[in-house]
Amino acid sequence: MNIPTLLEQAGRTWPDRCALIDADSGRRYGFPELVRAIFGFSHRLLAAFDTRPGDRIALLGDATPDFLFADYGVMSAGRVRVSLDPALDPAELLAQLRDSEARVLLYCPPYSARIEALGPDLEACGIDARPLESLAPAPDPAGSGPPIPCEPDWIAALNYTGGTTGTPKAVVHTHATYCAALHNIAKARRPWTGDRMLNVRPLWPIAAISLLAHLLQGGTLILGSHFDPRRFLELVERYRPTCTSLVPTHLVRILRLLPDVRADLGSLSCIEIGAAAMPPELFEQAVSVFGPVFSVIYGLTEAPWTCYRPPPAASELLADPAGTLGLVGPATDLAEVAIGDGQARLPPGTTGEVLIRGPHVMRGYWNQPELTAAVIEDGWFHTGDLGCLDVQGRLRIQGRAKAVIRTGGKSVQPDEVEQVLCSHPWVLEAAVVGVADPEWGEIVAAAVVARPGARLNGEELAALCRERLSSHKRPKRMLFMDALPRSHYGKVLTRKVQDAIAAYGAVRRD
Repeated sequence: MNIPTLLEQAGRTWPDRCALIDADSGRRYGFPELVRAIFGFSHRLLAAFDTRPGDRIALLGDATPDFLFADYGVMSAGRVRVSLDPALDPAELLAQLRDSEARVLLYCPPYSARIEALGPDLEACGIDARPLESLAPAPDPAGSGPPIPCEPDWIAALNYTGGTTGTPKAVVHTHATYCAALHNIAKARRPWTGDRMLNVRPLWPIAAISLLAHLLQGGTLILGSHFDPRRFLELVERYRPTCTSLVPTHLVRILRLLPDVRADLGSLSCIEIGAAAMPPELFEQAVSVFGPVFSVIYGLTEAPWTCYRPPPAASELLADPAGTLGLVGPATDLAEVAIGDGQARLPPGTTGEVLIRGPHVMRGYWNQPELTAAVIEDGWFHTGDLGCLDVQGRLRIQGRAKAVIRTGGKSVQPDEVEQVLCSHPWVLEAAVVGVADPEWGEIVAAAVVARPGARLNGEELAALCRERLSSHKRPKRMLFMDALPRSHYGKVLTRKVQDAIAAYGAVRRD
């Protein structure tokens, strides 16, 4: 199976349904029209550039219909889609373009100045950079299928990720691994025929696949461009979506706005949240506003949609929010999850490293065979996440194995310190990281987000930590932030927290 075949099936299965709505223009696309637009882009791409199957085509843009057509269209043409994060600085963009050996870069108009600044470097790398609108597909009344047959083992996409730590690297997904992920999504979600999904998140690195799963189930996709809390509420009232996908930071911003803005949110029956665990207080506050509509996805770019906890499980979390913290549910249909300690599989209830196996797991890291061999052993992907399985086979995430802070020869689990900080009634969420120190090797540092309207200071938290934590576990530096920096999947970006603490000279508390 491959991406263009699934798209053809969708066009035939849902000929009379609305597939896509552009919230900016109000433009609507039926399923056959959407599929023609995607394949039309594929044909234009092959006509405009001298490329061969497997050549990399980079995309830089926003969540617009033209970008979505390009995302699916590149893969449907048998080329490899390299979707770039618009938040990257020019040096990071160039590094990823060089690493992928991209032949072509297509970009949306807002990024023209950035691409012009990179012009000489792009030319030196032999990259043909053009505006995406120069190939923007218009629906072809005559219709056309995909330009070439794609094999399941062909590479579909390179997805650059650094996770929460480390140097960015490219995850290799084939048509087969993406189709397996789509299968898992469809099996995990209830049938969404006729449901409307509002998307306010970027389409990189693999979010477009989750949206494709919604389309393949006969749902309507509403592209709401970038997230803004006020506009999000307006779009919910205008289009009455039944589902959406948010990260905890989005929820925090919406909840801060709601006391001053009235909004009818009753149409939403499912709000998907990434694997980043919401503090119990945030979860309870969100449920009080939206209702028990939250589902949780656990996966990595290397293994998307591995576990899923549906909205009905919210009642269990409400009954025991502290005891169910980090619970992400059972494995999806084709995924297997195990817990290991580096030598053996561990029994239920035992904490160890989360291991994942299944056809949805990446084929490896681009041009990094040693790194691939280090994380995939006997078909099991070693995630670096700490977790445990309960007797029902549900996974609970308990932190990052590689995130252990080693200070003065002692080990500190960030989660333990975060739980103490979040126990303060005025703390909404916290992230604890290690910061390099010449004396201790690393010191414990914390970024803290206060509840809306709360007056919180470091002395109160320092006193709490003195009461609840051993001296080596207490944060030596503390920074107050409006929101924690998070990845597209909602995971706290450790490196950015570390950079923020360094940049703002957070108070040292020895």
